[in-house]
Amino acid sequence: MTSVTPMNSVPQSAPLASRGRRLLATAIDAILVPTVTLLLVMLTGVVEDAEDYVDNAWILHVLLLAIGSYLLLNGYTLWRTRQTLGKRIMGIALAGAAGAAVSWWRLVVVRAPFFALMYLLLVPPLALVPLIDHLMIFGKRRRCLHDRLAGTEVVRVVST
Repeated sequence: MTSVTPMNSVPQSAPLASRGRRLLATAIDAILVPTVTLLLVMLTGVVEDAEDYVDNAWILHVLLLAIGSYLLLNGYTLWRTRQTLGKRIMGIALAGAAGAAVSWWRLVVVRAPFFALMYLLLVPPLALVPLIDHLMIFGKRRRCLHDRLAGTEVVRVVST
């Protein structure tokens, strides 16, 4: 096992993370991010009164709070160690595919939106997007669609 050190230095020789560890890390993040979002919604009072639902502006407010929650929980750790909190707990991290460097903006702009797509599983016609994304993990390199688009893979590490 190797240590994770700051800024793209996950060793190229690190073994791929297991599908189970990836799934558990995603589940942890899928619980933590909405929980923080809900707390922020309650603290800010975005949808406190019936009048808040008159127009759809509340949806944008909640979306912005959800993005803020994701960045609050994972922005710094993604930048420093290439890990979300769930990945850190499960001892896995992001690495560039074939040893390539991964920029922080690719993690946030390309990979992060796929996290939100998970919640589309509740909307039948749109459920295909996250389903296809996650089913691709059963390939030889265990890379989801978002990994392929961002040029990343998930490897097993020991956090420092």
